[in-house]
Amino acid sequence: MTFIYTLRYMLDPRANTPAKNEKLIEFVKKAKIDDVAFFINGEELNHSHLTKNETQVWLNAIKPLQKELSKIGVTTSLNPWTTIMHSDRGYRVNPEIGFNTFVDIDGNKAKDMACPADPTWRKYLANTYAQYASIHPRRLWLEDDFRHYNHSPLKLMCFCDYHMQLYNEKLGKKETRAEFVKKMLQPGEPTEERQIYLDQARQEMIETERIIEQAVHKVSPETDLAQMTSYPDWHALEGRDWDNLFKAQAGEGHPKVARPHLPAYNEVAPLQYGRYFEEYTRITAAFLGENAELYPELESYMYSPLVKSNAFTSFQIITSALIGSQGILLNLFDMMGNGINDSWHYAEMLAQIKPFVNQLLANRLPIDHLRGIKVLVDQDSSYFLQTKTGKNVEELLPHEKNWASLLGAFGFATTILPISKKTSLKNEVVAISGQLLRNLSNSQINELVKNNFVLLDGECVQVLLDRNLGNLLHIEKAEWHPVRSNYQVFEQADGQIVDGVESPRITMLQQTGNYLKIEYQPQSFVKVWSFAYNAIDEKLGNVMAVIDQHIVILPMDQDTRYGWESQFTTYKQGLLQQILDSVTPVDYLLGTPNVKLFIENDGQKAWLANFTLDGYQQIKWHLSAPLTSNEATIIRKVNNSVRKTKVHINVENGIAIINETLAPLETIQILF
Repeated sequence: MTFIYTLRYMLDPRANTPAKNEKLIEFVKKAKIDDVAFFINGEELNHSHLTKNETQVWLNAIKPLQKELSKIGVTTSLNPWTTIMHSDRGYRVNPEIGFNTFVDIDGNKAKDMACPADPTWRKYLANTYAQYASIHPRRLWLEDDFRHYNHSPLKLMCFCDYHMQLYNEKLGKKETRAEFVKKMLQPGEPTEERQIYLDQARQEMIETERIIEQAVHKVSPETDLAQMTSYPDWHALEGRDWDNLFKAQAGEGHPKVARPHLPAYNEVAPLQYGRYFEEYTRITAAFLGENAELYPELESYMYSPLVKSNAFTSFQIITSALIGSQGILLNLFDMMGNGINDSWHYAEMLAQIKPFVNQLLANRLPIDHLRGIKVLVDQDSSYFLQTKTGKNVEELLPHEKNWASLLGAFGFATTILPISKKTSLKNEVVAISGQLLRNLSNSQINELVKNNFVLLDGECVQVLLDRNLGNLLHIEKAEWHPVRSNYQVFEQADGQIVDGVESPRITMLQQTGNYLKIEYQPQSFVKVWSFAYNAIDEKLGNVMAVIDQHIVILPMDQDTRYGWESQFTTYKQGLLQQILDSVTPVDYLLGTPNVKLFIENDGQKAWLANFTLDGYQQIKWHLSAPLTSNEATIIRKVNNSVRKTKVHINVENGIAIINETLAPLETIQILF
């Protein structure tokens, strides 16, 4: 089984040379590349939307290389860089093409970026993709500018005259753009305007995908259409219906193919990358499901080892296996036509890790069949959440990713679970943040909270209070205290010991959200594990608590800039481990901060990935269930080969002790 390397490559039809072509072919051979996705009209070489004749120039330049690559068993894909257009860069739509551009939420009109419902644009895009299909590529990608947001310098779209006409027809009355936007964002219960906007945004993208699919497969039935994605919380703000969008894109007899975003265009600290990996990459993969073909994006910008080291690049490629990816898109070289740079030694690095990623694919991680704490997410959350001020479109972003990044960094085994109205859970450990509970009826909330072990944040608690469901948590009174308000300063776990520190403290002053001070009903079954204090050590109120032996409360919301950053400390890690130990058995790692743990449902396979620059001499795994065997095989990369080591695992007091090292940035697989 081959882990597909797809090299994204830009040739400049005006400046390409035979020497650059030869270097490309040699690189493909040395790096063990399986597929080359040629950019068309990309980044620095982009000069607006192309006419048919202008597009053919690119295809004519690609076809000879397509033929040469085929001779060495390498397929060709196409990566046109524009659908709507990423941003305005001084160009205007060619009158010969002649479609309308979008208007953003503030009434600003784009110069070169298409209105996503414009019939002329849809026809143009379908015809252009049919033209791309004429060279019969293996995959034909839609860029991630196929979205309603992040089109600099403008904001969320589209509110042009045509869209306002559509919105008003559905409303049954006439509203100006400003009136419609104000009601769409207004605090309180979601409005009809918001639902109309989200429904329209959702449907017009599905319809466009279907039109493109039909045009492409009429010309090239064998080509797979593939979609690049962005941030899942922002996709919720455009009403993305993941399953139906990708079904429309795929067409009959084709797989759902996607490029989830790997969030590190430049090298960042691996532990920070680990948080983003949970928040964006894993959640996107969960929405797509394990039956989709996933080829994450390894993006470097501005390029070269001055931007990202080979060690970090290989780390990103290897850890992409943690979403069950079948390969990866490699954007290693610039998009100006410089071609291959051998001095960066990417070919050697890619060849060295290829046997290992092939081995990981042979035991592919099943993202829909993992055990661990279930972090709940919902594609429809922007339909239901309530804004605070109604002034910023960002208030419509769901806050459902926080437990994912925190628990992953803490070494807990987790799985991301997209929910729907049909979701029913029982005796599971479930983590919920943000306003996701607003998506459910009161009876569904009762069933979810009463029948499971549940972790809730302060926003979830507020939803229960708004629904008059505070009795589920035995709440008598609750009051928000803003961050940096000269009230709460630190959280203290009185009487607990973590990392050898008695009554450890965790900041509540900054890099954190607001504090929901909760008072519980007298005589209720509530154990409080930590308390809020002010700057002169006065106890103010409860923080971490366990209710009825199955509900864990973290009574904070998220900071608009820093999220839950203050929670990333081993004091909170150890405290949460102790809290969950008191509630129900869960899987987590001990003494290895920022090492991720993934476990297959049946316990036959496990994956560990070290997202730090620290190495560890031993692996300690707190078990939620007995091991299927005390004998296992550890699979790891050693230089340019794969090493399989038989090990005996000792289990003491429910902790599996594996006397194997874990190097910095290393990923291993354990087979039982």
